[in-house]
Amino acid sequence: MREWGVKHPGLLALLVGVVGSILVVTVDLIFGRSLAGAISNAVFYALFIGGGWYFTLKRMRKTSARLAEHDQLLMYLRYPNALPGSLSGIWDMGVATPVPGRIEFQPSVYDTLVPSGRSRTLTGLRIVSPPRQAEHKDSKQGIPWRFQIMTLESDVGVIEIAAGPQILQKLQETVGSTNP
Repeated sequence: MREWGVKHPGLLALLVGVVGSILVVTVDLIFGRSLAGAISNAVFYALFIGGGWYFTLKRMRKTSARLAEHDQLLMYLRYPNALPGSLSGIWDMGVATPVPGRIEFQPSVYDTLVPSGRSRTLTGLRIVSPPRQAEHKDSKQGIPWRFQIMTLESDVGVIEIAAGPQILQKLQETVGSTNP
């Protein structure tokens, strides 16, 4: 279903809108709203939720295409073994440029890709675990729903990278195979 949704964002938005509309109409009718009021409320929510979903997916695809032109990737980075209260639970969004043996990471703001800090060079990379699906505890900061998380060992310690499956595959090819 996820692959289908990525390939057909317009149809996915329509499906989300229809399911949301049915849910809203049902709840409104249960609480005693008139049928006309329930339908108008459902149409509003369907347009709002479906439209938001569609434009978010469209914007992310455009950002990925813009980065691909320069062999760059959008990813999130965190240091899970950092001291408590530090950066252990905070994902840093940025643009990565993978080259054999290292990843150049530039933190950025939102999808405008405006640099927002000092760039980092991650070296001595070794994959510790294969990609896994992000869980609720992993996505406290709005990591996109289709992103996966991969753990790597680096010169600065353990790092985690959250990105789309294709991006993680490209990183695995650049860094090397999983080491037990």
